[in-house]
Amino acid sequence: MKTVILYEALQKKPIFGSYRRFCKLVGNDTIDYPDFEFWYYRFYRGKTGFDYDRNADPVPKTLMDMPVSLMFKITDNLDTVEKTKLRTVNKSLKDVVDSHALGFQKINIIGSDDYLNWELNDKKFSCYKKENGCVFSTPTKRIKSYKGFIKKSLEYLTPLFKTPKIQVNHLSLTVLDQMPALDDLLPAPFHVKSVKLYAFNMNQVFPFLSALNPGELESINLEAIEALSRDQISRILETEQFKQAKHVQWKIGLNENDLLKFSHLESFKCDLTYLEPVDFQRVREIISTFEVLESCELIFYGDFDRFCIRIVARALEAEIPFGPLKTIKHLYQIPESNEYLEFEIVDDEYYCTMKIRKIR
Repeated sequence: MKTVILYEALQKKPIFGSYRRFCKLVGNDTIDYPDFEFWYYRFYRGKTGFDYDRNADPVPKTLMDMPVSLMFKITDNLDTVEKTKLRTVNKSLKDVVDSHALGFQKINIIGSDDYLNWELNDKKFSCYKKENGCVFSTPTKRIKSYKGFIKKSLEYLTPLFKTPKIQVNHLSLTVLDQMPALDDLLPAPFHVKSVKLYAFNMNQVFPFLSALNPGELESINLEAIEALSRDQISRILETEQFKQAKHVQWKIGLNENDLLKFSHLESFKCDLTYLEPVDFQRVREIISTFEVLESCELIFYGDFDRFCIRIVARALEAEIPFGPLKTIKHLYQIPESNEYLEFEIVDDEYYCTMKIRKIR
């Protein structure tokens, strides 16, 4: 065994390559790397005797002999992705890393029936389905695996999201196909300030939305490819996440009565249903009662052959200038108040956008 190490050292071959060749020749469990390193450099310096007794040597220092205060200082200067990798080394390092709050400015996840991609701040990861497994790519390497792409992805994502004290400023999650394996991805309660959830069907969104910590979640952006049913809309409006949010953006066809549930919001942007006529005066009346509202934006659809912003302006009794119009502005004083609602009605060709700002 030492003869092989001596040969490698005398050839002055790089130690890491030498150790790999040594393990391939005599076996991986024959000698640990620290012992190999000791004999390699002893032989390299010309001390070629095999009878040296290492029992008199002091016990070599390891990473875990480092002062705890120094370990805390080092881990505190790592970025979030580096901390995530470090906590997988051993339990002691995991405990040190977990003592810090693990914070991400943004996490973006996009999944379909043949891939799962994600971004942690500015670092990109991807896992693509292949005929006999998958290909997993990180910022530093590309790995072929015989595992399914979802299973391989979850080997990375599940420990990440289960990290104690993990905090995320913005989470974006897009699920384009049925992927029930992701339903339990987020532990509850999950700490995030802003979320965007986009799915083929809104039922896919509920497992993720329900995991988010109400009150801490300030901003919600929801969208689905399939049209929402009344039951789905009602279910969203009754969630604590919605009731305690401050800002909401929905590509959802709401009706006027749904707007009554928006009174706690500081801002919102949503579509009103095209399946029934809109009473614009009632919409204005409802919004005028919202005490904390700063601004909102409503999108209306109608019969494109006749729908125009004049219809909305006329319903609001706004002054309508002559000639072609792209925008109409209207100022409405809230009854029994010194506050106003400033309306900007915009013709967006296929729909009408009503931007409303409260003036105090």
